[in-house]
Amino acid sequence: MADTELGSDPPLTLDLTTANGAIRLVKDAFVVPVAATASPSRFSASGVLDADGNMVEQSISWSSSTERVNQDPQKPAEVKRLAGRYIFGGVLYGHFGHFIVESLARMWALDAEGVEADGILFTPKAVGFPEKSVQKLHGLASLLGARLPFVVANEPLQVDELYVPVQGFGMKDLIVGSEAFRGFINKHAGASIAPEGAEKLYISRSALPRDRGSILGEYKLEEYLRAEGYDIFHPQRATPEEQIARYKAARLIIAEDCSPVHLLGYVGNSNQNVAVVLRRSMTIGAYLARQLQVFKGMQATEIECLVDDWIPMPGARPSRSSWGEIDFGRLQAALLASGHITGTTPWPSLTEEERAAELERVGKMHETTMESFKEIQAKRQAKVARHDQAGREAQARRDAKAQKTAGG
Repeated sequence: MADTELGSDPPLTLDLTTANGAIRLVKDAFVVPVAATASPSRFSASGVLDADGNMVEQSISWSSSTERVNQDPQKPAEVKRLAGRYIFGGVLYGHFGHFIVESLARMWALDAEGVEADGILFTPKAVGFPEKSVQKLHGLASLLGARLPFVVANEPLQVDELYVPVQGFGMKDLIVGSEAFRGFINKHAGASIAPEGAEKLYISRSALPRDRGSILGEYKLEEYLRAEGYDIFHPQRATPEEQIARYKAARLIIAEDCSPVHLLGYVGNSNQNVAVVLRRSMTIGAYLARQLQVFKGMQATEIECLVDDWIPMPGARPSRSSWGEIDFGRLQAALLASGHITGTTPWPSLTEEERAAELERVGKMHETTMESFKEIQAKRQAKVARHDQAGREAQARRDAKAQKTAGG
C-alpha cells in the first residue's frame, strides 16, 4: 500500500507491486466483524485492529486500487478470546465470483516464509454466515491451495497472534494480481485434478436462477455452437472438481462475461484460446481477458457485439440481472476471426417476434417488465434537456424583468 497514514490526504491506495508480499504479524489482534444490526453490504466497518485499537492497514479490502471496501471499526468493548495463530483472510463472501476473487486474495500468505498457522480467519459479509456454506466454500478453496480450515468471526474476537497479509488480487485494476498471489495460484490451483472433458466448451448461463442475467436468445447461440462441436456446460450443475477438470481439458472456450472465467484463469493453461462475450455494457469483459492473459498466458479475446441492454424494472443501468441483446452476425464474425469457429453459414439475430418472446419470458422470470437501456438513457437526456430549457426560459424572464425595471 502507498506510504500514507489512515485519515491523511491523499488517501490510502493499494499498489500490488509495492505491496507484494506485505504481511504483518499482530499480537492480541482484534478481529471485528460487521455489526449484527447492519444490513448486508460490501461497504461496512470491519477488519483488524492492533492491541491498542488502531486499524491494521493490511486488513483493508479493496474493490479497486483506490476503492476501499471496509472502513475502520471501533475497538469492541467485549470480545471472545481465540487462542492460537491464524492468517487473516479478509471478507468472506457467499457469492461465487466475489469469493474466488476477493475472499481468496490473501491465500498467498500460506506459502510465505516462516508463516505457520492453525487456520484462516475471516470476517463475514453479514453476521450469521451458515456453517454449511463455510464448509462448501472451503471445499472449493482447498482445491485451489487453501490447506488450512476456515474460521469465521461472527462476533468480535481477540486472537493470540494474527498474520495479516495484504490483498493480492481483486476486481478492476487489481485483476493482474500480485506476483506472490499469481505464484501461489499457478503452483496450487487445481494441481491434483486431471483434465477431463471436451476440447470445445461453451460456459452457459441459460440455466441460472432468475436474478442472474444473460443474453437474449442464448438458446440460439447454443444451437449455433453445438453445430460447431461445442459442449454446452452449466458449471452450477457440476462439482468443483468437475468444473476444474473441464476447464483444464478444453482448448477452445467461449463464455459470456461471468464469474466462472475467474476460475478458468486459476486452473487453465497457455494452450487455451478463450473468447469472452460481453453480455452487458460494462468493462468486465476486458478485465477477465486480462486475467487470463497475465495469469496463464492464454490467447483471450473480449468480444463486444451488444445492440442494447434490457433492464429489469425498476433498475436504471446494466447489472448482473440485466440482459444483453447482441448482433449474432457480428459475434459470428468475431469468433471466426479469433479461431473459435469455422462455419460461414450466417447466424441470424433474433427476429422482432423472437425478441418480444424472449423479453416476455425474461420479464416473467424477474416478475417485472424489461426496459431498453437506450430508451432509459434517451428519457434521461430528454429530462435534462427539458430542465435546461426551463432554466433558460426562467432566466430570460428574469433578465426581461430586470431590463424593464432598469428602464423605469
